[in-house]
Amino acid sequence: MIARFFLPFLALAVPGAFGQISLYGSVTVHLKAGDAAPDIVSRKVLSAPGSAPWRQSNLEGRLTVLVFSLRPSQNPQVVAEWNSLVDEFAGKPVQFLWVSGEPGATLLPWLSQHPIRGWVFHDPDGKTGQAYGLGGPATVFIGADGKIMGFGFGGFPPSNEEVNAGLERRITTQRPTPATMKAFLDSHQIVLDAEPFQFHDPDEYKPKFPPSYALHVSPSQDEDGGNFSGDDFKVLRSYTLREAISNVYYGRPSVNRIRISLPTSLDNDKRYDFSILLPQPEGQEKIKARMQQGLEDYFHITSKRESRMAEVYVVSAVLGHAPPLITDAMGGGGGVQFRDDLTDVVGGMRPRSLSAVSGISFTGTADGFCQLLEWTLDRPIVNETHWEGEIEIRDVGSTKNILESLRDEYGLVIAPAQRNSETLVFAPR
Repeated sequence: MIARFFLPFLALAVPGAFGQISLYGSVTVHLKAGDAAPDIVSRKVLSAPGSAPWRQSNLEGRLTVLVFSLRPSQNPQVVAEWNSLVDEFAGKPVQFLWVSGEPGATLLPWLSQHPIRGWVFHDPDGKTGQAYGLGGPATVFIGADGKIMGFGFGGFPPSNEEVNAGLERRITTQRPTPATMKAFLDSHQIVLDAEPFQFHDPDEYKPKFPPSYALHVSPSQDEDGGNFSGDDFKVLRSYTLREAISNVYYGRPSVNRIRISLPTSLDNDKRYDFSILLPQPEGQEKIKARMQQGLEDYFHITSKRESRMAEVYVVSAVLGHAPPLITDAMGGGGGVQFRDDLTDVVGGMRPRSLSAVSGISFTGTADGFCQLLEWTLDRPIVNETHWEGEIEIRDVGSTKNILESLRDEYGLVIAPAQRNSETLVFAPR
C-alpha cells in the first residue's frame, strides 16, 4: 500500500463564509456511497474513446473513474498523469471520465494541443458537480452496478492502486480502528470517503461558551479532529499539544512539528480540544497570538526560538548538473508517496524517514520542494542547491530507488547531515 501526502496543484478561491456552498453552487443533493450515480450533465462532449454517443447506461457494466477538474489548462502535469493512468488500464473493464468546468475560451484552444484521454465533458455551469452534491473538485468511483463506491479528493488523478482496488471490489468507506487494523491490512482494502467533501459555515463550529480572551482547553472526547475558525473564534479539535503549537505559532509560515522541542512531560499523544471565542472580531493573526499566550499559560511553559545543531536532510545539487527548470506557467504543488503499513489511516499523517519515500512529483521553487519534504519527513530539510526559478520533477521513483532517480534524472542529492536548525523551544516556567 502506498500512502500519499499532497500539496494542491490548484489554489481555489472561495468566499469567506460558505454555509453549505460549493464551487458548483448551493448543495441541494446529498449523495453517499451505495447511491445510484447520476448521469453526466454536460453542455458538450469534448472527447470520447469511440464513436458511440454517451448514454447514462454507460455508467453500468464496468468500473467508472469520474474526475471533476476546474482548469486542466493550468495543470498540464496532472493531465499527463491522467493520460498515463488511462493508458495503463487500456483493455480492462474500467472507463475514465473527466469533467471540466474551465471556460471554453481557455480550455478549447489548449485542449486542441493537449488531448485528454477517455471521456471528456465540458460543464462550465457545474451542473454535473451539483448533481453529485460536490463541494469542489473530486474523484468518484462508480461500480459496475452503477452505484457509487466512494469519493476521493480531486485536483489530481487517483493512483493505480485505487483503480485496481475498484476493479477488485476492494474499496471501502469504513476506516479501521486500532482494533480492526490487522484485519484491514490483511484485506488489502483501500479507504475512500462515503460522502463528498463539503465546505461548511464556520459558525457551525463556533464555541457556545461566553466570549472572552481566554483559551479553553479540555481533553478531547472526539476521534474526528478538525480546524475551524471565523473572524472571532478558532477551534482545534482533537489536537496534540505539538500539533496545536504547529498550527498557531508563526514561522515558515507555521512551525513544523519536527522543529518543536517540548518538555518530556508534555511530549505525548494526549489529544485536546483548544477553543477561543473573542468578544469582537480580530482576524486570524491576532487570534493565533492570543492562543499562543493561552497555550503557554495553561501548560505553564515559555517559548523561545533557538538555532540548534540537529540531524537534518540536506538537499544539494550535483556539480555541473543544470536545474530542471520549467519554461511555461503551471500550477505549483506536488506530492510525496510512501511505502506504508497504513498505520497512518488512524491518527493522521506522521513524519517518516527518507527511506520510506517511494515517489515524488513537484512543480515550484527549490525552497518549495524542501518545504514539501519537511512536512512529510522526520527531520528538518536544508536547501543547499542554490537553484533559482521554478523546477519540475515528474513522478520520480516509479522504476528505481528514489534517491538514485533524483540524482541521475534531476541532479538532486538528498542526504543525512548535521546543520544548525531553527527550533521553537518550550521550557517549564
